[in-house]
Amino acid sequence: MTTAGRILVAGLVAGAVGACGGDGTGPSEQTLTATWHATKAEFVSVVNPAQKVDLVAIGGSVVLTLNANNTFTMTTTTPGKPVEQVSGTWSSSTDVLTLTYGLGNSQFDMALNGDMLLLTGANGSFDVNGDSVDDEVKVNLTLLRS
Repeated sequence: MTTAGRILVAGLVAGAVGACGGDGTGPSEQTLTATWHATKAEFVSVVNPAQKVDLVAIGGSVVLTLNANNTFTMTTTTPGKPVEQVSGTWSSSTDVLTLTYGLGNSQFDMALNGDMLLLTGANGSFDVNGDSVDDEVKVNLTLLRS
């Protein structure tokens, strides 16, 4: 399975931080519409949370573009592998961002603080222990608006 697919496998991604304001309305779709670059893309083993990989720290990247027409593209670069891209539609509520693509969707709990978007608690798969076998993981993304 591809890295982008690991990030966005059906029934996967979720988790949360902070509030987006005292009224509970969360960020507007207009506020979220942007290109976001990951400063951290962390995959944490569900079985052994001490085992984790930060894709950005090892030279990779994740770029998430949320368009005004509620479409998205996520481009993932992993060192030594081809660039991967996943696209589909997106929606948001008070503190949840949902990405829908192909046959699946991913739901992130989110927090927006100025130009920083935090998406945490993703369920996915990624080889965090280096044995060439994908592990069940939680995915946490820290993204900056560009």
